[in-house]
Amino acid sequence: MTTHVVLGGNGVVGRETIAALLARGHTVSSVSRSASASSAGVTSIIADLLDAASVIDAVQGAEVAYLTVGVPYSTKAWRRDWPTIMQNMIDACLAHGTRLVYFDNVYAYGRTDAPMTESTPIRPSSKKGALRASLLATLDTAARERGLDYTIGRSADFYGPGAATSVFNTFVLDNVAKGKAPVWLYDSSQPHSMTYTPDIGEALAVIGTDERARGQAWHVPTAPALTGAEYLELATGDKLAHKTMSTAAIRLGALFVAAARESLEMSYQNTAPYVFDSSAFESTFGITPTPYRDGIAAAQDRAAVLAR
Repeated sequence: MTTHVVLGGNGVVGRETIAALLARGHTVSSVSRSASASSAGVTSIIADLLDAASVIDAVQGAEVAYLTVGVPYSTKAWRRDWPTIMQNMIDACLAHGTRLVYFDNVYAYGRTDAPMTESTPIRPSSKKGALRASLLATLDTAARERGLDYTIGRSADFYGPGAATSVFNTFVLDNVAKGKAPVWLYDSSQPHSMTYTPDIGEALAVIGTDERARGQAWHVPTAPALTGAEYLELATGDKLAHKTMSTAAIRLGALFVAAARESLEMSYQNTAPYVFDSSAFESTFGITPTPYRDGIAAAQDRAAVLAR
Protein backbone atom coordinates (compact mmCIF):
# COMPACT_ATOMS: atom_id res chain seq x y z
CA MET A 1 0.00 0.00 0.00
CA THR A 2 1.33 3.45 -0.94
CA THR A 3 2.36 5.58 2.03
CA HIS A 4 1.38 9.25 1.88
CA VAL A 5 2.65 12.08 4.07
CA VAL A 6 0.77 15.38 4.32
CA LEU A 7 2.88 18.31 5.44
CA GLY A 8 0.65 20.93 6.99
CA GLY A 9 -1.73 18.20 8.08
CA ASN A 10 -3.43 20.31 10.76
CA GLY A 11 -4.53 22.98 8.30
CA VAL A 12 -7.92 22.75 6.60
CA VAL A 13 -6.52 21.63 3.22
CA GLY A 14 -4.24 19.13 4.93
CA ARG A 15 -7.13 17.70 6.94
CA GLU A 16 -9.31 17.35 3.85
CA THR A 17 -6.49 15.70 1.91
CA ILE A 18 -5.90 13.23 4.73
CA ALA A 19 -9.61 12.39 4.87
CA ALA A 20 -9.71 11.76 1.12
CA LEU A 21 -6.62 9.53 1.21
CA LEU A 22 -7.95 7.54 4.17
CA ALA A 23 -11.25 7.03 2.35
CA ARG A 24 -9.25 5.46 -0.48
CA GLY A 25 -7.56 3.04 1.92
CA HIS A 26 -4.11 4.59 1.95
CA THR A 27 -1.62 4.74 4.79
CA VAL A 28 -1.25 8.39 5.85
CA SER A 29 1.05 10.41 8.09
CA SER A 30 0.26 13.97 9.13
CA VAL A 31 3.15 16.39 9.65
CA SER A 32 2.75 19.57 11.70
CA ARG A 33 4.32 21.53 14.52
CA SER A 34 1.89 19.89 16.95
CA ALA A 35 0.16 16.51 17.24
CA SER A 36 -2.22 15.61 14.44
CA ALA A 37 -5.78 16.90 14.65
CA SER A 38 -6.94 14.36 12.07
CA SER A 39 -8.99 11.23 12.62
CA ALA A 40 -7.85 7.88 13.94
CA GLY A 41 -5.64 5.81 11.69
CA VAL A 42 -3.26 8.68 10.95
CA THR A 43 0.36 8.64 12.12
CA SER A 44 1.26 11.98 13.67
CA ILE A 45 4.71 13.40 13.00
CA ILE A 46 5.85 16.59 14.71
CA ALA A 47 8.33 18.49 12.57
CA ASP A 48 9.57 21.98 11.71
CA LEU A 49 9.45 22.53 7.95
CA LEU A 50 12.09 25.24 8.29
CA ASP A 51 14.57 22.62 9.53
CA ALA A 52 16.06 20.50 6.74
CA ALA A 53 16.86 17.47 8.87
CA SER A 54 13.38 17.51 10.37
CA VAL A 55 11.79 17.49 6.91
CA ILE A 56 14.02 14.67 5.67
CA ASP A 57 12.98 12.57 8.68
CA ALA A 58 9.28 13.39 8.15
CA VAL A 59 9.29 12.37 4.48
CA GLN A 60 11.24 9.15 4.97
CA GLY A 61 9.28 6.09 3.78
CA ALA A 62 6.65 8.08 1.89
CA GLU A 63 5.99 7.46 -1.78
CA VAL A 64 4.01 10.69 -2.09
CA ALA A 65 4.36 13.90 -0.06
CA TYR A 66 1.76 16.68 -0.12
CA LEU A 67 2.86 20.22 0.69
CA THR A 68 -0.28 21.94 2.01
CA VAL A 69 1.28 24.09 4.71
CA GLY A 70 0.14 27.65 5.31
CA VAL A 71 2.50 30.52 6.16
CA PRO A 72 1.19 33.67 7.91
CA TYR A 73 -0.36 36.04 5.38
CA SER A 74 2.49 38.51 5.17
CA THR A 75 4.89 39.29 2.33
CA LYS A 76 7.70 39.48 4.88
CA ALA A 77 6.84 36.04 6.30
CA TRP A 78 6.42 34.53 2.84
CA ARG A 79 9.81 35.82 1.68
CA ARG A 80 11.44 34.62 4.90
CA ASP A 81 9.89 31.15 5.13
CA TRP A 82 8.62 29.89 1.77
CA PRO A 83 11.96 29.52 -0.06
CA THR A 84 13.38 27.53 2.85
CA ILE A 85 10.29 25.32 3.14
CA MET A 86 10.29 24.61 -0.59
CA GLN A 87 14.02 23.84 -0.71
CA ASN A 88 13.73 21.54 2.29
CA MET A 89 10.82 19.73 0.64
CA ILE A 90 12.68 19.33 -2.64
CA ASP A 91 15.79 17.99 -0.92
CA ALA A 92 13.79 15.57 1.23
CA CYS A 93 11.79 14.24 -1.72
CA LEU A 94 14.92 13.74 -3.78
CA ALA A 95 16.69 12.04 -0.87
CA HIS A 96 13.91 9.46 -0.54
CA GLY A 97 12.68 9.17 -4.13
CA THR A 98 9.36 10.66 -3.06
CA ARG A 99 6.90 12.29 -5.42
CA LEU A 100 5.87 15.82 -4.42
CA VAL A 101 2.33 17.21 -4.72
CA TYR A 102 2.34 20.97 -4.17
CA PHE A 103 -0.85 22.85 -3.29
CA ASP A 104 -0.68 26.28 -4.94
CA ASN A 105 -2.85 29.36 -5.40
CA VAL A 106 -3.36 31.67 -8.41
CA TYR A 107 -1.25 34.64 -7.28
CA ALA A 108 1.53 33.91 -9.81
CA TYR A 109 -0.90 34.50 -12.70
CA GLY A 110 -1.29 38.15 -11.75
CA ARG A 111 -3.93 40.36 -13.34
CA THR A 112 -5.74 38.70 -16.21
CA ASP A 113 -8.88 39.59 -18.12
CA ALA A 114 -9.56 36.02 -19.24
CA PRO A 115 -10.69 33.03 -17.15
CA MET A 116 -7.71 31.42 -15.46
CA THR A 117 -6.70 28.02 -16.88
CA GLU A 118 -3.62 25.85 -16.55
CA SER A 119 -2.30 27.63 -19.66
CA THR A 120 -2.56 31.13 -18.19
CA PRO A 121 0.92 32.71 -18.29
CA ILE A 122 2.86 33.24 -15.08
CA ARG A 123 2.93 37.05 -14.93
CA PRO A 124 2.69 38.11 -11.29
CA SER A 125 1.51 41.64 -10.55
CA SER A 126 2.08 41.66 -6.78
CA LYS A 127 4.90 40.97 -4.33
CA LYS A 128 3.15 37.85 -3.09
CA GLY A 129 2.57 36.72 -6.67
CA ALA A 130 6.26 37.20 -7.48
CA LEU A 131 7.17 35.02 -4.51
CA ARG A 132 4.79 32.27 -5.62
CA ALA A 133 6.23 32.48 -9.15
CA SER A 134 9.74 32.09 -7.74
CA LEU A 135 8.66 28.88 -5.97
CA LEU A 136 7.39 27.50 -9.27
CA ALA A 137 10.73 28.36 -10.87
CA THR A 138 12.53 26.56 -8.05
CA LEU A 139 10.44 23.44 -8.63
CA ASP A 140 11.03 23.58 -12.37
CA THR A 141 14.80 23.89 -11.89
CA ALA A 142 14.84 20.96 -9.45
CA ALA A 143 12.91 18.82 -11.93
CA ARG A 144 15.13 19.77 -14.86
CA GLU A 145 18.49 19.57 -13.11
CA ARG A 146 17.93 17.02 -10.33
CA GLY A 147 15.04 14.87 -11.50
CA LEU A 148 12.39 15.98 -9.00
CA ASP A 149 9.02 14.33 -9.63
CA TYR A 150 6.35 16.91 -8.77
CA THR A 151 2.74 17.76 -9.58
CA ILE A 152 0.75 20.89 -8.76
CA GLY A 153 -2.84 21.23 -7.58
CA ARG A 154 -4.07 24.82 -7.76
CA SER A 155 -7.25 26.36 -6.37
CA ALA A 156 -9.06 29.67 -6.37
CA ASP A 157 -9.88 31.41 -3.08
CA PHE A 158 -11.23 28.68 -0.85
CA TYR A 159 -14.05 28.27 1.65
CA GLY A 160 -15.46 25.34 3.57
CA PRO A 161 -16.20 23.80 6.97
CA GLY A 162 -13.67 25.07 9.50
CA ALA A 163 -11.66 27.04 6.91
CA ALA A 164 -10.41 29.59 9.44
CA THR A 165 -8.12 31.42 6.99
CA SER A 166 -10.80 31.84 4.32
CA VAL A 167 -11.95 35.42 3.72
CA PHE A 168 -15.46 34.18 2.90
CA ASN A 169 -15.63 32.13 6.08
CA THR A 170 -14.34 35.00 8.20
CA PHE A 171 -16.34 37.92 6.82
CA VAL A 172 -19.51 36.14 5.73
CA LEU A 173 -20.17 32.77 7.38
CA ASP A 174 -18.72 33.59 10.79
CA ASN A 175 -20.58 36.91 10.88
CA VAL A 176 -23.87 35.24 9.99
CA ALA A 177 -23.30 32.60 12.69
CA LYS A 178 -22.83 35.41 15.23
CA GLY A 179 -25.92 37.30 14.09
CA LYS A 180 -23.92 40.02 12.36
CA ALA A 181 -24.23 41.37 8.81
CA PRO A 182 -21.92 39.62 6.33
CA VAL A 183 -19.29 41.71 4.59
CA TRP A 184 -18.03 41.43 1.00
CA LEU A 185 -14.72 43.03 0.08
CA TYR A 186 -14.56 45.71 -2.61
CA ASP A 187 -17.26 44.94 -5.21
CA SER A 188 -20.08 42.42 -4.78
CA SER A 189 -21.17 42.79 -8.42
CA GLN A 190 -18.08 41.03 -9.78
CA PRO A 191 -17.96 37.27 -10.46
CA HIS A 192 -15.52 35.55 -8.10
CA SER A 193 -14.65 31.85 -8.11
CA MET A 194 -14.37 29.99 -4.81
CA THR A 195 -13.13 26.43 -4.27
CA TYR A 196 -14.71 24.18 -1.63
CA THR A 197 -12.07 22.74 0.70
CA PRO A 198 -13.35 19.11 0.68
CA ASP A 199 -13.11 19.30 -3.14
CA ILE A 200 -9.49 20.39 -2.79
CA GLY A 201 -8.73 17.40 -0.60
CA GLU A 202 -10.40 15.01 -3.04
CA ALA A 203 -8.50 16.53 -5.95
CA LEU A 204 -5.12 16.38 -4.23
CA ALA A 205 -5.74 12.72 -3.39
CA VAL A 206 -6.44 12.08 -7.08
CA ILE A 207 -3.36 14.04 -8.13
CA GLY A 208 -1.23 11.96 -5.80
CA THR A 209 -2.61 8.58 -6.82
CA ASP A 210 -3.64 8.75 -10.50
CA GLU A 211 -0.82 8.40 -13.03
CA ARG A 212 -2.69 10.60 -15.49
CA ALA A 213 -2.09 13.57 -13.22
CA ARG A 214 1.64 13.11 -12.89
CA GLY A 215 4.00 15.92 -13.74
CA GLN A 216 1.40 18.57 -14.58
CA ALA A 217 -0.36 21.52 -13.01
CA TRP A 218 -4.08 21.04 -12.41
CA HIS A 219 -6.89 23.37 -11.46
CA VAL A 220 -8.91 21.53 -8.83
CA PRO A 221 -12.72 21.27 -9.27
CA THR A 222 -14.37 24.65 -8.72
CA ALA A 223 -18.00 25.52 -9.45
CA PRO A 224 -18.77 28.29 -11.99
CA ALA A 225 -18.22 31.71 -10.47
CA LEU A 226 -21.07 33.64 -8.88
CA THR A 227 -21.05 37.30 -7.97
CA GLY A 228 -20.42 38.38 -4.41
CA ALA A 229 -24.07 39.37 -4.07
CA GLU A 230 -25.16 35.88 -5.17
CA TYR A 231 -22.92 34.21 -2.59
CA LEU A 232 -24.27 36.50 0.09
CA GLU A 233 -27.84 35.68 -0.87
CA LEU A 234 -27.04 31.96 -0.55
CA ALA A 235 -25.57 32.61 2.89
CA THR A 236 -28.38 34.81 4.17
CA GLY A 237 -31.43 34.27 1.95
CA ASP A 238 -31.57 38.03 1.52
CA LYS A 239 -30.18 40.00 -1.42
CA LEU A 240 -29.77 43.13 0.70
CA ALA A 241 -28.56 41.82 4.05
CA HIS A 242 -24.88 42.61 3.67
CA LYS A 243 -22.24 45.31 3.75
CA THR A 244 -19.54 46.04 1.17
CA MET A 245 -16.12 47.13 2.40
CA SER A 246 -14.87 49.67 -0.12
CA THR A 247 -11.29 50.27 -1.22
CA ALA A 248 -11.28 53.52 0.78
CA ALA A 249 -12.42 51.70 3.92
CA ILE A 250 -9.75 49.03 3.51
CA ARG A 251 -7.06 51.67 2.93
CA LEU A 252 -8.14 53.37 6.13
CA GLY A 253 -8.10 50.06 7.97
CA ALA A 254 -4.63 49.36 6.60
CA LEU A 255 -3.31 52.19 8.77
CA PHE A 256 -4.15 50.13 11.85
CA VAL A 257 -4.61 46.47 10.80
CA ALA A 258 -1.80 44.41 9.28
CA ALA A 259 -4.18 42.02 7.48
CA ALA A 260 -5.79 44.95 5.67
CA ARG A 261 -2.37 46.23 4.57
CA GLU A 262 -1.45 42.81 3.25
CA SER A 263 -4.67 42.51 1.25
CA LEU A 264 -4.35 45.78 -0.65
CA GLU A 265 -1.94 44.56 -3.32
CA MET A 266 -4.33 41.70 -4.11
CA SER A 267 -7.37 43.98 -4.51
CA TYR A 268 -7.37 43.41 -8.28
CA GLN A 269 -8.81 39.96 -7.56
CA ASN A 270 -11.95 41.57 -6.13
CA THR A 271 -12.44 44.66 -8.28
CA ALA A 272 -12.62 42.78 -11.60
CA PRO A 273 -13.83 39.33 -12.69
CA TYR A 274 -11.90 36.53 -10.96
CA VAL A 275 -12.88 33.41 -12.87
CA PHE A 276 -11.17 30.04 -12.38
CA ASP A 277 -11.62 27.28 -14.98
CA SER A 278 -11.22 23.68 -13.75
CA SER A 279 -12.72 21.96 -16.80
CA ALA A 280 -9.48 20.11 -17.66
CA PHE A 281 -9.43 18.29 -14.31
CA GLU A 282 -13.16 17.62 -14.38
CA SER A 283 -13.12 16.11 -17.87
CA THR A 284 -9.96 14.07 -17.28
CA PHE A 285 -10.93 12.52 -13.96
CA GLY A 286 -14.73 12.69 -14.12
CA ILE A 287 -15.02 14.66 -10.88
CA THR A 288 -17.37 17.61 -10.55
CA PRO A 289 -17.27 20.41 -7.95
CA THR A 290 -19.69 20.74 -5.07
CA PRO A 291 -22.46 23.27 -5.86
CA TYR A 292 -22.10 26.49 -3.88
CA ARG A 293 -25.51 26.06 -2.27
CA ASP A 294 -24.43 22.73 -0.76
CA GLY A 295 -20.92 23.87 0.17
CA ILE A 296 -22.11 27.05 1.86
CA ALA A 297 -24.76 25.13 3.81
CA ALA A 298 -22.15 22.66 5.10
CA ALA A 299 -19.74 25.45 5.98
CA GLN A 300 -22.50 27.35 7.77
CA ASP A 301 -23.36 24.30 9.86
CA ARG A 302 -19.76 24.13 11.02
CA ALA A 303 -19.60 27.88 11.65
CA ALA A 304 -22.73 27.66 13.80
CA VAL A 305 -21.16 24.93 15.93
CA LEU A 306 -17.98 26.95 16.41
CA ALA A 307 -19.97 30.08 17.33
CA ARG A 308 -21.73 28.38 20.24
